[in-house]
Amino acid sequence: MTKAKASAKQEAATALAALTPAQSEEYAQTHQHLSIQDYLPVTFHDGAAKASKCEWSSHIAASLIPEEAGALAWVLIDTMMQVRFGPAISLYDTWREHTLAGTKIPAPGNETIAAFIEPVFGLPSKPKSEDHLHGHVGEWLWHLLTKDNAAVRVQPDPKGDVTDAGADGFSIYENTAGALRFRLWESKKNTGTGPLSTSLSTAYKQLATSGQRYVAKIVGTFTPGSYDDDTLSFMAKVPAAWTQGDELVGAGVTLATHQPLPDKPFKKMSEKLPLLDKPGQLRGLATSISCYDELAKTVRRYAWTAL
Repeated sequence: MTKAKASAKQEAATALAALTPAQSEEYAQTHQHLSIQDYLPVTFHDGAAKASKCEWSSHIAASLIPEEAGALAWVLIDTMMQVRFGPAISLYDTWREHTLAGTKIPAPGNETIAAFIEPVFGLPSKPKSEDHLHGHVGEWLWHLLTKDNAAVRVQPDPKGDVTDAGADGFSIYENTAGALRFRLWESKKNTGTGPLSTSLSTAYKQLATSGQRYVAKIVGTFTPGSYDDDTLSFMAKVPAAWTQGDELVGAGVTLATHQPLPDKPFKKMSEKLPLLDKPGQLRGLATSISCYDELAKTVRRYAWTAL
């Protein structure tokens, strides 16, 4: 990187760090950029359904200005916190009101609300690792970029604690014929200088070696009364289908990074998951945001603003 580029990057990072949640929320509202698709449109989609081939798409934001990055961070954290608070809407309202006002939540309410923030972000006095931060933001990027697809029937929000073991995500969706399908997702981030292929290889290995265990854990959460009979009946078939590589199941890998993407980032996926060789079983999603580290830290800073 040239000195000029390094200087420009540092200036942009400094400008982003100076933004408040209220300024970012105002930018998002004024420009009507209220979803992450407004900041991360599909830049490429390889949708040919063939045997032993990964269908994949990319979302690239190579030059977000600080105001855009701040607004994206606000959209992300506001969405995350709504989910984290669940039915405790009054607590979410309190967090949001104080965050946008730039004021601290008075005791004892601050302790109550901090308990919703700490499992993912840690607290200002004891933050979670940046690896966990980058990974959690990556999981939410995948979730928000895919959950509103018309074919998706079930796709839970990312898990509420970054140290939880198990799958990073899954989807139950309808194929073009209207039949239910299950996809197990593994999420990776690459915010260093190492090759993206190493991160992807790790994801493939986890799916190959731990996928059966992840599937079993997921199926155990589908209790009678929680889902309709069709979904329960379908999920009962998923464990054996995964063992056999049956067409009912598939795998997905999502990668979040600051690096430029290669032309074919998922080309080794079929080789590493040979049982999943039917058309449509393999899926990839790559997100490249040049200021990924700064974006993730802004998401966390906005979460902590009112504490």
